[in-house]
Amino acid sequence: MDIKGKVVFVTGANRGLGKQFVRSLLDAGASKVYAAARKPSVWM
Repeated sequence: MDIKGKVVFVTGANRGLGKQFVRSLLDAGASKVYAAARKPSVWM
């Protein structure tokens, strides 16, 4: 699947697999990644 330039939404992005999905999507060239997380401060 070609992610380059796409906008993606990830739920459960606070830790574990969800957080890794976000990083992988950004590395694959997604233009924007919207991530739902219970504790956004963990990302800071």
